[in-house]
Amino acid sequence: WKVPDIRPGSGTNLIRPQKPLNPVTASKSHQELHKELRMTHKRVSQEGKTELQKALEKRKWEQRMKASRDQEEAKKNRSPLHQELLKRHQRLEKLERDKGQQREGPEFLRVKERLRRTAVLDVGGKEV
Repeated sequence: WKVPDIRPGSGTNLIRPQKPLNPVTASKSHQELHKELRMTHKRVSQEGKTELQKALEKRKWEQRMKASRDQEEAKKNRSPLHQELLKRHQRLEKLERDKGQQREGPEFLRVKERLRRTAVLDVGGKEV
C-alpha cells in the first residue's frame, strides 16, 4: 500500500499509518524470554564452551588424575625384588633392540661384510 506524501506544503494533513504490533512479540513474557536467550548466548559465546563440554572435560581430567595416582601407588607398593626384576627385564630388552639395530644396518654394509667373508674363505681354501 502506498504511503501518502506528507510534506509541508503538500496540502494534506493525513496521519502516516503504522504497522500493527505483533501481540506475541509485544507480550512481556516473550520479551523476558528473548532477553534471557540473548544473555545466555552472549555468556556462552564469551566462554566458548557449553556447560556439557565443561563437565565432560572436568570428568576426563579427574579420571586422568586418578589413573596417575593409581600408577604412583602401584610403583610405591612394589617390592624391591620386583623392581630389580623389572630393571633387569628392561635392560635385556634394550640390549636385544641394540643388537637388532646393528644387524639391520645399511644393506651395502651387510653385503660388503658377506663379500669379505667369502673372499677370506676363498683365499683360505686355495692356500690349504
